[in-house]
Amino acid sequence: MADLLNMEFINSLPHPLWVQSLGSWWPVHDIEVETGLFRIDACGMLDVLHISGVSTFRDSAGNMHDSDSFYLEDDHA
Repeated sequence: MADLLNMEFINSLPHPLWVQSLGSWWPVHDIEVETGLFRIDACGMLDVLHISGVSTFRDSAGNMHDSDSFYLEDDHA
């Protein structure tokens, strides 16, 4: 299976990453670039989400990133 997400771009962002989901910001534990699944630390428990279900990520520098920019097909340059 080919990668769905751009690992080089994701790794170039200042970590840790945070994702906005259900009105709150959650720390991203890890991202699986082949499937688009990622885990968040939700109050001490890991919860699995798919990138298509969220819209905004924030890096440790405070920059916001649309989830579409994580896909290989996106031209974020």
